[in-house]
Amino acid sequence: MITVHRIFEIYGLDPKKIRLVRHGNKEIPILETFRNNLPKFEVYQSYQKPRRFGNAKYIAVFAPYHKTTAIFLGLWEVVDCKKHHEFTKENLKELKKYNLPENWFCDNVRYELKLSNNLSDLSERLIIEWGGATVSWVQKKDKEVVEIKGKNAIKDFGSFDSLEIDFYELKKIVHHPDENVTWVKSLSSVNGIYLIKDIKTGKLYVGSAYGEHGIYGRWSTYARNGHGGNRELQGLNPDNFKFSILEIVPSTSTAEYVIECENKWKNKLGTREFGLNKN
Repeated sequence: MITVHRIFEIYGLDPKKIRLVRHGNKEIPILETFRNNLPKFEVYQSYQKPRRFGNAKYIAVFAPYHKTTAIFLGLWEVVDCKKHHEFTKENLKELKKYNLPENWFCDNVRYELKLSNNLSDLSERLIIEWGGATVSWVQKKDKEVVEIKGKNAIKDFGSFDSLEIDFYELKKIVHHPDENVTWVKSLSSVNGIYLIKDIKTGKLYVGSAYGEHGIYGRWSTYARNGHGGNRELQGLNPDNFKFSILEIVPSTSTAEYVIECENKWKNKLGTREFGLNKN
């Protein structure tokens, strides 16, 4: 069994000087913020209770993954720790800027953390077994390595019902099909009605996919330019998009039938009146 401490040693790091940190999703969506808004993520993790990271030289930061596992994001060097009485108005401004709890200004210390290049090639690839809900989110204890994913692989394909991916993951699938072959095969095998959710505004867009390469073929166009040729989505930031599937239809279905199903979902979800669909 290989462990995360052994990984540290392979990279020339002393595990005794590293705390393992798995942030929760209470204040911010951890993985999504790390990918799309690193400055906010770094401000978020800088504010902690006194002595939270002990005498650690580094923190190895993880996000919640599947069930009790955690996915590695990066290694940050602990440079300094500013106590509350040393805070300035600028510290309060940064909390307000990123819509983080302002009481952190009164109750916490602020760690100065510097993202290290060490282990950067394992970011979003190294998966460890963290443990259940009772396990502390800051750990010294060694952890089992469950998987080291391919460099451009995303999470495993589960089912069409539970499928939800963001724009970042969609681009990985389309631009690196050999490392995401189960996704390519599954999405290519079906036609259907899909949903795009703009997580910034909460607005929805319903679309349909039919013909050659099924849903994969249609979603590939979004991966290329962010809007897939849909005028309603042009000008929006695709980094805010989440893709899911509402209904699978038989591959033998006519285009007319698929469009009929698409209109049914537009009516059910009210995406013409309250969402992003115009027709």
